[in-house]
Amino acid sequence: MNENIIFKKVIGLDRVIKDFKKNISSRNNQIWMLIGKRGVGKRTLSMRLAAYIINNFSDDFESSQLTNEIFNKKNDNLFYITPIDEIKSGQIRKDQIDTLLSNFKLFSNNLNNRVVIIDKFNWLTSSAMNSMLKLLEEPPNGLYFFLIVDELKNVLTTIQSRSQKLLINKLKKEDCIEILKQNNCTQDEDKLDEIINLSDFSPGVALELISLSATNLYRELLNTFFEKNKIQVLSKKLATSSKNLLSNIWLVEFLLKRLLTLSIKYSLDKRLVEKYLIFNEVEVLNNINKNNDKNDLLEIIDDLNSRLDRVKTFNLSLELEIFQFLNKFH
Repeated sequence: MNENIIFKKVIGLDRVIKDFKKNISSRNNQIWMLIGKRGVGKRTLSMRLAAYIINNFSDDFESSQLTNEIFNKKNDNLFYITPIDEIKSGQIRKDQIDTLLSNFKLFSNNLNNRVVIIDKFNWLTSSAMNSMLKLLEEPPNGLYFFLIVDELKNVLTTIQSRSQKLLINKLKKEDCIEILKQNNCTQDEDKLDEIINLSDFSPGVALELISLSATNLYRELLNTFFEKNKIQVLSKKLATSSKNLLSNIWLVEFLLKRLLTLSIKYSLDKRLVEKYLIFNEVEVLNNINKNNDKNDLLEIIDDLNSRLDRVKTFNLSLELEIFQFLNKFH
């Protein structure tokens, strides 16, 4: 089981939990797909629902000895899969799924239900996805699956059709603040507002952004639209914000796509985004939309995607791709 998983309360997802309990009792679905953007609590939710199932749907699961064993990694009723090496590959491979298949041919040490959680299910390779399909076609009795998905585009439609879906929307501002404070965020209210807006009301993303000093980097990105000579320095900072290349790529994509997506929405109707804008975004968006129409912005997004794909596929310089992109964009 993943060593980083801890037992936590979920905040802002009461409706999702209520729907789950209602549907699983009436339909007995064994395959559940948790769909929502990154950082909204899918993994924490899946762990709590797993404990509920393994305790044979007891509402007192939180206080049971079995739950204590599960979250102390001393129970074989739960099997958790995540990419082996997120730093380099960002994939779940076929051998991980094959290991899962062999493990669940064995019985657990008790007669309680068993649960498989696959985090970042959309990161399965095509061969891993096909192996998974074979298991999901006829899941053994008493074995339940939680497939955690950020986006559906890489998930086989046959697997989607076999799954009961739990849609997790972005959280309310007050729920985000409570989660951040539970995770020892000590910023004042104004800074919390900024990071919550920047994360688009995703507390998990907000925590990642805080760890990468992303609000300062985003300010610098916005200022390059008025001080183009600072692009080179910013490119280096973005490319080296952490020691994890995939984290740096994610941060670049996140910040630039926020700006580009806001630009498109702002051009259509300012009211769609006005209350979520931070820093000097209004000035920057006016500047961008003065020089680009919607089609231009869509082409710019395609160019960004291509550049980041080249970095991941061919190990090109992230710093150089950022520098070239920003100069072209500006």
